[in-house]
Amino acid sequence: MPTKISDLLSQARRQSFIGRQREISLFRDMLLNRKPDKILYYLHGPGGQGKTTLIRHFQDLCREEGYQTLLLDGRELEAHPASVLSSLAAAAGHSPGDHSGDTIAAMADRVVLFIDSYEKLNPLDDWFRTEFLPQLPSTVVSVLCGRKAPSMGWSTDPGWKLLMEEVHLRNFSQEESEAYLKFRNIPGDHLQAIQDFTHGHPLALSLVSDILAHQVGEKSFNPEETPDMVGALLDVFLQEVPGPAHKAALEVAALVNITTESVLSEVLGVNSARELFEWLRQLSFIDQHKEGIYPHDIIREALIRDLKWRHPDYYYELYDKTRLYYIDKLNGPDIARQRKMLSSLVYLHRLHPMVKPFFDWQESGGHWIDAAVQEDWPALIDMAKRHEGEESAQTLAFWLKHPAAQAWVWRDADKQPAAFVLKINADQIEDREKLADPVVDQALEYCIRQLGLRGGEHLALFRYWIVKDTYQAVSALQSSIFLGIVQYYFTPGLAISMLACANPAFWLQMFNYAGLQHLGELDFHTGNKAFGWYMHDWRKQPVADWLEMLGKRGAGGAVEGNLRPAALQVLVLSESAFETAVNEAMKNYRQRDLLAENPLVRSNLVIRKTGGEASPIDRIEALQSIIAACLGEIERSPVDSKFHRVLYRTFINPVGSQEKVADFLNMSFSTYRRYLKTGIERITALLWKQECSLVPETPGY
Repeated sequence: MPTKISDLLSQARRQSFIGRQREISLFRDMLLNRKPDKILYYLHGPGGQGKTTLIRHFQDLCREEGYQTLLLDGRELEAHPASVLSSLAAAAGHSPGDHSGDTIAAMADRVVLFIDSYEKLNPLDDWFRTEFLPQLPSTVVSVLCGRKAPSMGWSTDPGWKLLMEEVHLRNFSQEESEAYLKFRNIPGDHLQAIQDFTHGHPLALSLVSDILAHQVGEKSFNPEETPDMVGALLDVFLQEVPGPAHKAALEVAALVNITTESVLSEVLGVNSARELFEWLRQLSFIDQHKEGIYPHDIIREALIRDLKWRHPDYYYELYDKTRLYYIDKLNGPDIARQRKMLSSLVYLHRLHPMVKPFFDWQESGGHWIDAAVQEDWPALIDMAKRHEGEESAQTLAFWLKHPAAQAWVWRDADKQPAAFVLKINADQIEDREKLADPVVDQALEYCIRQLGLRGGEHLALFRYWIVKDTYQAVSALQSSIFLGIVQYYFTPGLAISMLACANPAFWLQMFNYAGLQHLGELDFHTGNKAFGWYMHDWRKQPVADWLEMLGKRGAGGAVEGNLRPAALQVLVLSESAFETAVNEAMKNYRQRDLLAENPLVRSNLVIRKTGGEASPIDRIEALQSIIAACLGEIERSPVDSKFHRVLYRTFINPVGSQEKVADFLNMSFSTYRRYLKTGIERITALLWKQECSLVPETPGY
């Protein structure tokens, strides 16, 4: 008797079947274990996971073990009990009017009932749970297979909770993905790129393999050049999108790391996003998080790539709205909330090729940030010794005891340090001669001489950052450390920040994107490792301008020129130069053409108030306003109010020469000159204090 085509198909499917050993093992146990502890196998997962392929494999296993199988496909049935019962009878070879229980009982006692695409029968879910399945013989094993997880009725029923094996079908593991691609004869040098794009999603792996199989000559894979493949993926997932608003909500969810009602409401401009949020929440490819919901990685990739290709203007509009939403939420005293908003803001940059290789967006497990205590010191010193050598460990021990240094640790589930970062408030170092770290001394000297660090300005040196197991390699903990460092950039009064890292050339691409400058002249060696410093001068590019720069780069702007155009760069004035500029500004207070040439209009004092894009006239008016405010403060002082009259009548509303001012104020010329000198000193001190805003005493993450 010739072989049937169906046999050949089954054989080919078995030969090409990859992975899913856990799911197969659970199903095989149900078949071979005749005890009535598990009689329902509930398989669920989003589209493209290979559920139907796995069902076919299960059917082959059933036949090998001598079981008879019945298969119902929800796509071919009406959501009505009569349709299900009629189709079941037909599948069993009986007349449509036969009772379903009798239909199955008439077969052998080794029967497995498969119902595929169960989500299509969702209106009958209660009927299946309370009527249809309970009437079947206890010898029947049932398999429900669909996109949605079991409803609340299944999980709250004590009986089904014990008798049901729930299996969530997820993406292939790294090993399974590699095995599949090798089976499809994909060249080894393409494996990692394909896995990075597909995240192990079976359908995506299959589509990519098909594309490469049809290429002539040297094979290459670039998802940017295959919009048809991305479209095919979306067709699988987005079969039932009610309307444009729901599609837009999906696109927002793909863009942000965690979606909430408030994010949807703000970005989409709707008063209430409850209905959109609840619709997203029930989708098979949406997972829940303690902070909100998020889509599977492959959905993110496909939606974002499709939107950027199909409607780039709208993509950048969404990007900008979400960016501004998170920036607005960064302000406030809640440090934990600020960190979450910052993480969400940085996440928007994840697909940029200059950022993607340097961040691991997986959560850092059960780790949390805590201030280091003395009991942690041995563990931190051991990390430094293990990764950087004895010399580095001794230097770390010195800093852990130093009052100018602070250390934070990332604790594991056992409350032990799994990583740490050590920051030095270099402006608080009082006796440099006793400094046991020439690296920090050299960096401090450079900031004073080359960068013009002034007294009272805060210099933060991130001298150490180490992950216990992976050192400074890209990892979830490394990425969390970087977020902590970025959060510190929002510390009021921060003038300059510097970050030391091993193998500085490795980080050049990402830090250049982030506007951090490599100070090659400060490179150093510790043990057999090369280190370098990356610096940002926050006086020249304040945080608000920095965020704006990153926003433009994240939207595809060029990565060049970290600062404003030369005419608008912040001038970092020495204290003596600042005093001279204040004197000139007071003399020329009413002459705007001369004020336009005053260095103060390009100082941090003014730029911080106006922003970097302000016009010259706006900056002149800002300087006049700041001076007037300081004069008002002097006038309100019981001690200094006498100086206000002199300053006001000399510079703000003058009555003539200094001799005439003295006569007008009815005071001797010597007293007038003394008051004028002291008054200028008072206003200079007030302005200098604003120019060099002091850092709070206890800054932290």
